[in-house]
Amino acid sequence: MQTHGPTKPTLCSPLLLLCLLCVTSTGAAAARHNQYPFDDPSDYLTGAANYSPWATTLQRHRQQRAELLACAPDARCRGRLRSFNRMLEKARGLSVTEQIELVNFYINRTRYDNDHPQRLYDSEGNKIGVERNHWATLLEFLTERGDCEDYASAKYFMLRELGLPAEQMRVVVTREFRPRGYHAVLAIRLDNSTVWLLESDNVIKKRNHSGYSYVYAMNEQSVWDHREDYQPEVKSFKR
Repeated sequence: MQTHGPTKPTLCSPLLLLCLLCVTSTGAAAARHNQYPFDDPSDYLTGAANYSPWATTLQRHRQQRAELLACAPDARCRGRLRSFNRMLEKARGLSVTEQIELVNFYINRTRYDNDHPQRLYDSEGNKIGVERNHWATLLEFLTERGDCEDYASAKYFMLRELGLPAEQMRVVVTREFRPRGYHAVLAIRLDNSTVWLLESDNVIKKRNHSGYSYVYAMNEQSVWDHREDYQPEVKSFKR
């Protein structure tokens, strides 16, 4: 299913894929720990409604939210909806950092399911990129599983249910150096301005964000383009 992103510049797909170029190196602070640039206004690209693959996911999530929260503790529900609602109730009595850690652990328990990409070609038959079919909603993730982007977006939606503001979170598409490839994490800015990156292997990068460069990010309000900033020195990684 072909999707269309913002036009300046174009975003090809959630895993971005082959049409995006690597970014150039930047300042000393970024090179030292490659901290995610949460507060750089120059990276703002457009409103979330203008990036079709993500906007349709947000719309589906809003439509599915009633079913997502309707499963009673003693009811029979499909997928993991019952355990999800139990986990929500447990998390409501925790601190914000405890909620983040619990949500990261809970979502990461889901079995990984790779979403096979679709290759894109121009009118002359030249390959111009690769895209996934769509981002999963939280309901779809809990009932059908997903891959790394879906882990990140599921954590985003679950933490929103717990009251964490949208402006403190972003689903971030990155380019990893070990192993090489595109990957997604959830970035969260805490009240003390510390930024945590939630990985799909239960790791939370609380200080050192090294290991990848940032490509683009989004929440339910906006999309940010990071392709011209914040790439660590590749030579600093062991091969």
